[in-house]
Amino acid sequence: MSLHEEHLHKLNQWIEEGREFDIIELFSALHPADIADLIESLSEEDQNRLFTLLAMEKASDVIMELSDASREQILGRISDERLARIVGDLDSDEAADILADLPDETVQEVLKAIPKEDSDDVRKLLAYDEESAGGLMQTEIARIFDHDTVSEAIERIRRLSPDVKQIHYAYVTNRKGILVGVVPLWKLIQSQAHQPIALIMEKEPIAVKAHVDQEEVAQIFQKYNLLALPVVDENGLLLGRITIDDVMDVVVDEASEDFLRMAGTSENELVYSSRIFRIARYRLPWLVINLFGGLLTGYLMWLFKWTLKETLVLVTFIPVITGMGGNAGTQSSSIMVRGLATEQVRLQRIRFNILKEFRVGIIMGLACGGVVGCVAYFWHGSPMIGVVVAIAMTTAITVACTMGTLVPAIFYRLKIDPAVSSGPFVTTANDITGIIIYLGIATLAMKFLH
Repeated sequence: MSLHEEHLHKLNQWIEEGREFDIIELFSALHPADIADLIESLSEEDQNRLFTLLAMEKASDVIMELSDASREQILGRISDERLARIVGDLDSDEAADILADLPDETVQEVLKAIPKEDSDDVRKLLAYDEESAGGLMQTEIARIFDHDTVSEAIERIRRLSPDVKQIHYAYVTNRKGILVGVVPLWKLIQSQAHQPIALIMEKEPIAVKAHVDQEEVAQIFQKYNLLALPVVDENGLLLGRITIDDVMDVVVDEASEDFLRMAGTSENELVYSSRIFRIARYRLPWLVINLFGGLLTGYLMWLFKWTLKETLVLVTFIPVITGMGGNAGTQSSSIMVRGLATEQVRLQRIRFNILKEFRVGIIMGLACGGVVGCVAYFWHGSPMIGVVVAIAMTTAITVACTMGTLVPAIFYRLKIDPAVSSGPFVTTANDITGIIIYLGIATLAMKFLH
């Protein structure tokens, strides 16, 4: 039994016996992430009951570790007074994230209940798009000035509020608040006390504008191997910073969003919620695309009815040819989407990528075509059936790989998220082309099939 299972077993037993003191003692010894895992494993009623047992500081840490669904239902049941105390204990960016999903009336009540300085910071963050650099940043920051000495800068940082955590860099501004440099904390500590900050700071620091999309922020972190990134306005005024833990959340969110779109759905639908009509509304359009694609595939088979009637054994290999083509196309499109997202693939070199996937498709097509062609020959005793199936399989996989690379690039060029092409669109398109290729080759070879 794992440690989590052991704790969960004890927790369920103590809940049943009403041993709240033992529950509080267990929670006091656990990390907030472990507490969140335990709470996630309980019923909604028990989740709310146990959350009320948490000390305020612990509750603030745990609430940020919960899933969106559990957090939403817990926050929906606690009092505005307790919610205000939790929000007041959070960093400004976390507080804004919590309040962004709550009703306006509740938000206003909470903002009135917390200190004015904190509420002003949260109001500013709520004004930014949730998926922008401004929406990610926190206003708590280690700020020093270009006219400081090292000793003055260290003393200034020492006087900072305890809310300013994870200090990796000290950001240098002039008297107008314009960002002019950055000093890594290790460099500040190792420098001589009398040295001017202006001499040891890194000038022209890497920074990001508040309106920049969160995905671009994540790419900047990856490119420059950063632990934190300052956010500025259009005039270079220092607004806040984004830390690496926020960017890790962005990477997970973007990956989840891409996977959901590849499945023909959307992250906005709150997949794990109980809003069934909203879920259906988001997922239905992609199913409709598949529906009409399937009808078109059936119509194409009807057009080739004389070919199928004359050589009924051809029906045997329709599922495997369309299925293999769809799988190969999905592989290529997934690789292409990831390459575009991480900028490992650029549109300037798209011809190279298409040619590469074309050659990969030929190799995979020949391998799969050879296998299925041999199966067709030994199964039905007709060499020509084997040849037709082998050629069709090779061609279908080659076309699918090429299409799986080309379509995401077209979507990207049209400023449409290319992840949408990796699901139903590519699969349906490859089903259609697979049928045309297979039955078209069979029709041309009809006289040899007899």
